Amino acid sequence: MKTRKIILSLAIAQLVLFAIEIMTQYDTSVRQFALALTNIAVTGAIVLVERWLNKKSSQLSWITILFVAGAIWLDALGNFQHMYAGFWWWDRVTHTVGGMALSAGFIDYFGSLARRQAIVASTSVAIWLGFLSGQLLGAIYEISEWLGDYWFHTERVRGQYDTPHDLFQNLVGGLIVLFIFWLSRKRKL
Repeated sequence: MKTRKIILSLAIAQLVLFAIEIMTQYDTSVRQFALALTNIAVTGAIVLVERWLNKKSSQLSWITILFVAGAIWLDALGNFQHMYAGFWWWDRVTHTVGGMALSAGFIDYFGSLARRQAIVASTSVAIWLGFLSGQLLGAIYEISEWLGDYWFHTERVRGQYDTPHDLFQNLVGGLIVLFIFWLSRKRKL
């Protein structure tokens, strides 16, 4: 029940963010639409995954929901408040939290499968699978940025070392979450 309140709070916060994104002119209308759509799609995915996990007698951890919301808000603030242009470190923080969100979400998912014995894996293996899946999705996103620049001239890759920095920050975020889940598991044992 506690997770449902957190999910409801997330949905309200994301609706507020959506309204801010729509009412603020900060970029081209196509790019603004894409960023607002990302917000809605990720929030919808979290709600759907949470409902699916509830049917399987599981749930997302509050930390996953917090990291997902944090990543979306950091990215949105970076765009409509021009934080990416104003602070060199903003992109790195955003990618670290994004890496945390991806890994935490996959760790919750694989942990749920392991607890229900839907996969033959220990909790430790499920945590590793979640971490690795988060890293894979982060790498795929970086490839999509590069392809967007190559094909559509979106100019999302900023400088020669943007992609390696982003991949490194995703890794750091994933390792932080890996450590948090490991500590949590160790404490439960």
